[in-house]
Amino acid sequence: MFDKKIKFISPFKGFIPDPKPASAFIPKEYKNLKAYMTNSKKYASVKKCIPFLDAYSTGYIIPFPVDIEYRTSTFSPEDGTEEPADFSISPVIPEEFLHHFCVNSHMQHQSTPELRNPKRTIDKVFKFANPWTIKTPPGYSSLIVTPINHNLPFDLISGVVDTDRYDSSILFPFYWTGATDKSFLLKRGTPWVHIIPFKREAWKMEIDYQEEEKFRDNYKRLKFFGTIADNYKKSTWIKKTFK
Repeated sequence: MFDKKIKFISPFKGFIPDPKPASAFIPKEYKNLKAYMTNSKKYASVKKCIPFLDAYSTGYIIPFPVDIEYRTSTFSPEDGTEEPADFSISPVIPEEFLHHFCVNSHMQHQSTPELRNPKRTIDKVFKFANPWTIKTPPGYSSLIVTPINHNLPFDLISGVVDTDRYDSSILFPFYWTGATDKSFLLKRGTPWVHIIPFKREAWKMEIDYQEEEKFRDNYKRLKFFGTIADNYKKSTWIKKTFK
């Protein structure tokens, strides 16, 4: 039954939390949510939306391997300088292991403002180091995204990696989308990265419109009023000339 395996490999296995199926990280707020908001069946909650649950349950989640703290910018009264906001991990982690857990930043020239997350609260791209190597069977890649439907103060830059061929640890670039006026602790063991393995296949798109006879008049109205401005001018009007 389970003929496909995704492997998570780390030199710290047993010392950091293991990745698990994404279903293991469904928030308690969702589990505690009632299926209906009232006694009436008219007002269903998202608990009745199976696609929402499927998104929670698809793939695997790597939890934060260590506590990572977002720290606000600080002003030094001694020399009048300001230390910018940054991220820190426990100072007692052995120095030779720090590069597996640290948070760095990308240079600004790597993307333009138009390509950056509009919800970012710091105008900078950061990147998480990653103590895990991900391996999938031949022909399978991995979609890497922020844990789906989780309310988190950061947003990963989504990417697809051919994890059947890539043998190194994958860095996870992200934007900080949380508040910037207070510190925040990203706790060890909480959802960090969502990994969805998929088979690489060639696809071709096809578009097919199947007009229903009973809506024929409404289709005409939809075509005519499908734009907010200048619908008559765009769809019907012909310029008249009198000389």
